[in-house]
Amino acid sequence: MIDSRFWISIAVITIIGTAGSILFKYGTNAFGTLTLERLLQIEQSKVSLAGLAVLSVGILMTLLGGHILRPSSFALEFLFYPAVFLALVMLFVSRFLIGIPLSVTGLGRLNALLTVLSIVSTAVASALVFKETFNIQVIAGFLLGAISILLIGQA
Repeated sequence: MIDSRFWISIAVITIIGTAGSILFKYGTNAFGTLTLERLLQIEQSKVSLAGLAVLSVGILMTLLGGHILRPSSFALEFLFYPAVFLALVMLFVSRFLIGIPLSVTGLGRLNALLTVLSIVSTAVASALVFKETFNIQVIAGFLLGAISILLIGQA
């Protein structure tokens, strides 16, 4: 029996992710070539320090509010579970940094490279951490993915 909730959630995730990727590329194009130095650049002024202070207080209040509301909401309990929260922060940082290569290459090409690299690296990490095993067919798929990285990267 087909689990429609599963496939509907996959469709929604795909649509939102694709729309987000298109918007991110559109926004990145507006800034030209990005570098890590450029992303970390901040003007040293009273206004910027005040802004950083307000931002810091806002982040702390969000974290405190989420922690206080954890018992009242499963979504917040899930979101503020330390491993989940840290994972989401790490995913956010990785997606933010995608702006660097995205500023110099196409969205489709970069997405293909990162998707295959992510699949292979996640599978290796999952095998090491969770002792997940893969049959020969899956391993062959990973090898084809690795070959695709080479092909896409040289184009």
